[in-house]
Amino acid sequence: MYRTRKTEKRYALQRKQAKAAGIRCDFCEFTSTHPQVKEEFSHFWVARNNFPYSVWDGCDVADHVMIVPKRHVEGVHVFTVAERQEFIDIIAAYEARGYSFYARPPKSTQKSVAHQHTHLIKNYGKTKKVQFSVEKPYILLAK
Repeated sequence: MYRTRKTEKRYALQRKQAKAAGIRCDFCEFTSTHPQVKEEFSHFWVARNNFPYSVWDGCDVADHVMIVPKRHVEGVHVFTVAERQEFIDIIAAYEARGYSFYARPPKSTQKSVAHQHTHLIKNYGKTKKVQFSVEKPYILLAK
């Protein structure tokens, strides 16, 4: 999973600005009228990712949204029974429409936002013939 260099730079700048402004969690700012919110459920938002991945599973990404709990939690393991059920229902609905789902564990060193969120990513299904990254990890794929 990779973002374009331009998107990655915008993301780094946004994180820096949020920290300077004292915003501890962007996801806790969501409301039903927030521009990123696509769908609202009892316990979750489905929100557009402002900094979507460009490549997922070696294919170009067609759509990238996230399931975000309304309450600030760091992992799925602390969901209530009702939250777990709704979470699985949302994942199942999106999976039926061709989306993959992905979440990092709470203590992941790669996780940039502590608020649990699960990525829902739909790709075009056509594997890229060549992919090159100039940032770590350095990857060159050719098929």
